[in-house]
Amino acid sequence: MSSYFKSVSDIIAELPALSTYLINAGNYYAHLPSENESADIPKETLEEHINLVNEYLVRLASVHNLDKIIDKLILGLYENIDDDTGSYIKSLFVNTIAFHDFGKVNEKFQLQKMSNHFFNESESLNSPIGSTHSSLGAFIYLTKHLNEIVLEKKQDQLLVVVCFYLAYSIFKHHSKYFNDDCIDTISFSELRARNNWEDVKAFLKNYLDNYQFQIHPNIHRVIGEERFINNPSFAKYVSSFELYILCRLNFSLLTASDYLATNEYMNGLPIHNFGTLSKERISELHYNISQREWIDTERTKVNYNKVTYDELENYEFLNPKEKSGSNLNILRKEMALEVIRNIRKNYQQNLFFIEAPTGGGKTNLSLLATIELLNKYQGEYNKVFYVFPFTTLITQTYQVVRDMLGLKEEEIIELHSKSGLKPGREEDDNYGGQKKNYIDYLFVNYPFTLVSHIRFFNILKTNEKETNYLLHRLANSIVVIDELQSYNPAHWDKVIYFVRQFAEKFNIKFILMSATLPKLDKLNVIKQEVKDFEYLIPKAKELYFNNPNFSARVHFNFDFFSCTDLTLRELSDKVIESSTKYLEYDFGKAKPQDSIYTIVEFIYKQTATDFYGVIKNYNFFDEIFVLSGTILEHRRKQIINTLKNPINRSKKILLITTQVVEAGVDIDMDLGFKDRSIIDSDEQLAGRINRNVNKEHCALYLFNLNKESVIYGKDYRYKITKEQIKETEYQRILNEKDFDHLYNKIFQDRNQWNDREMAVNFCDYEFAIHKLKFQKVHEDFKLIEQQNLSCFIPINIPLEIEGTADGTLDKIFNDAEIDFLRLNGVHPNEKNEVNGEEVFNLYISSIHNKIEFTEQQIRKKTLQSILAKYTFSTFATQKLEEQLVHFYNKDKSEYGYIYVERWSDVYSVEEGLDASKLVGIEETQFL
Repeated sequence: MSSYFKSVSDIIAELPALSTYLINAGNYYAHLPSENESADIPKETLEEHINLVNEYLVRLASVHNLDKIIDKLILGLYENIDDDTGSYIKSLFVNTIAFHDFGKVNEKFQLQKMSNHFFNESESLNSPIGSTHSSLGAFIYLTKHLNEIVLEKKQDQLLVVVCFYLAYSIFKHHSKYFNDDCIDTISFSELRARNNWEDVKAFLKNYLDNYQFQIHPNIHRVIGEERFINNPSFAKYVSSFELYILCRLNFSLLTASDYLATNEYMNGLPIHNFGTLSKERISELHYNISQREWIDTERTKVNYNKVTYDELENYEFLNPKEKSGSNLNILRKEMALEVIRNIRKNYQQNLFFIEAPTGGGKTNLSLLATIELLNKYQGEYNKVFYVFPFTTLITQTYQVVRDMLGLKEEEIIELHSKSGLKPGREEDDNYGGQKKNYIDYLFVNYPFTLVSHIRFFNILKTNEKETNYLLHRLANSIVVIDELQSYNPAHWDKVIYFVRQFAEKFNIKFILMSATLPKLDKLNVIKQEVKDFEYLIPKAKELYFNNPNFSARVHFNFDFFSCTDLTLRELSDKVIESSTKYLEYDFGKAKPQDSIYTIVEFIYKQTATDFYGVIKNYNFFDEIFVLSGTILEHRRKQIINTLKNPINRSKKILLITTQVVEAGVDIDMDLGFKDRSIIDSDEQLAGRINRNVNKEHCALYLFNLNKESVIYGKDYRYKITKEQIKETEYQRILNEKDFDHLYNKIFQDRNQWNDREMAVNFCDYEFAIHKLKFQKVHEDFKLIEQQNLSCFIPINIPLEIEGTADGTLDKIFNDAEIDFLRLNGVHPNEKNEVNGEEVFNLYISSIHNKIEFTEQQIRKKTLQSILAKYTFSTFATQKLEEQLVHFYNKDKSEYGYIYVERWSDVYSVEEGLDASKLVGIEETQFL
């Protein structure tokens, strides 16, 4: 769809210069120079700022192709919108941004905030608005445009409604949030509560003379009247997703343009590159993935996709059934061929499913689908978001995406709580390069973004200003959502609702993928939303899931499945017995004779710790590792690297873990033992065993030990499994990969719930959207509701650890982090380790030593990624805090982290937190 109404650029171009109607325009300032800048930098006039804001608006609208998005939203506000009405709504949309700082003509703002000598205190002694400017700006915007609507637009009620609700952005552009107070705010309730409203209006009207706006007296009467805004005849116009998202898009563009313009003046940093892909760059990326023979300059990694593309036209499918590594690769290639062919045939669709078995190479399949869509549309889609449930998946996939496509470092970013600013930008003495890094991070000016699912869905539903900055950036993008089944089914209706709405309204291509993919079109409440999903591997279950190369890679053993009194000693005996038998097999490099890689997974972290205490006494394994949610990141990397390093493949290694290992950890084990929880989780661990089908007799033993209800009690998958899935059926689902059987029961339950009268159901949630309850929409959709405590362990962490190949090293601290620490007096010790106590002291001092805002944010973001190396999270309870008080430093724990000063009494790098040292703490506290 091309732009239907006049473009943003044309609307801005037709606006008269502020100096042509604002009397003495040159006397009003918008900003003062930064304290760090030279004193000879002049104050920024209001006209200069407004012009710069408008320039950024035009740039953002152009680079993200927003005209057609805005037009589509306008056309969806109400049926049969004519050209004149639609065009005027678009001018209302643009003018909120152009008018947002008109309230800075307030004399008190000029005097107190701008130190403006043109004004004196006597001019605004009795000002009801003080030195603020947002409400005055909204008043000017509303009176000017309502006057036009009444006198020139036949009092069109839709225009009145849109005008009022778009003004909400002006009211809130210096607030942190959009709330549920829309009506109160746009009716000036705060000013009305504190003052005589007629007096206030009389005061505000004076500023209209400054702008030489002639307003009909009747217009003044309706401003601030809730009865007018709540007129029943207006209600039919406040009932759409389009109005909800138009208001948020307006807020996104207003605040982003304002921020970028202010940054250019304050820091002297104009932003020209907004991190999008050109047609030429897309062609290069398509060549890289389809034609390059090697994906690295050292020519050590073969690009298997080249063979796929070479055989694309005439390939005849084989679907080999005999188990072998070569046949597994054939099946991966055939799935890739299906994805490419089906994308090319159905590229017009916006919604795609990739359902592929564990070990099928979902990341590669999604890359092929993504690059095909980018190439087909030749620049219409110009950025990509990869969405993952876990940070580990983001970090792991980052390198794969970068290398497979041949991306430059400035083209891809990790966006999560542990990531810092991208290193490598040029810096000057005034933090110029770092400031540019910060702006790029804040606005995600990178063509490829790898982001956590919590942060991504927050962008879709947020009421928070800084997160909402990114809303406009989603337009005309490709979004890949991995591990869809990891979301609680209680929110599947909301997930797919937002996916479908944004696919249509923001012209987004969504690719959803999973090894156990729920068929969301079976949810009655959203059938309309998912009717046009395209399955890129239509016969996935028949051709691939049930192919022995996937289904028979791992044998499920149910000997202990129903046992209710299993002890850790009995489990240890079974682990040793099975591992001893497996020693005799010789599968070459994949698994030499007399070696074994065994994994044992528990639901609770403390059970893993207790099991370690039992099995280490057997003296069977050469090395035993514990990997849980309380293991720090550098130790986690050490463990994974050890398992992946070929030099260790001759050893006997045991990995004791919790469910953190299911989050896409790229390891290949021989035998597995798992405390069963939910079917999805069991299948996920099976995916860590015999990944490349180069071994035989691999098995996963399922046992029953801890109470899974503590973790999954609120999860519909657990509820339905417990109530409706018999043990034999549970086992059949795993063996036959018939996950649809479980999901169909979940959908049936959800449909009944949504149909129940008086139930808190999806319809209530959609009603909140339509009624512009921004805060409620955000808070009623939380993918993770559990509150966590972040515990800081002040140990020494090495700069580097051994890599996945003998003689190689992996960095724990990147060069930018090391430079930052050294610049601030934190140096590695003689063992090349960074002391955690010194890092935390630097963190505290950075909080107390206030500096210029942007530099403060840069320090905060850099420190965030450093602090994350010393930090783990646990479920927050009052009982835990009461116990940790015996080990933490109270004063240092006032800054967002529990500073575990006496960590050696309760924690070890190798085993993590020992909850048995915390009196009265249940083992379920930790995972």
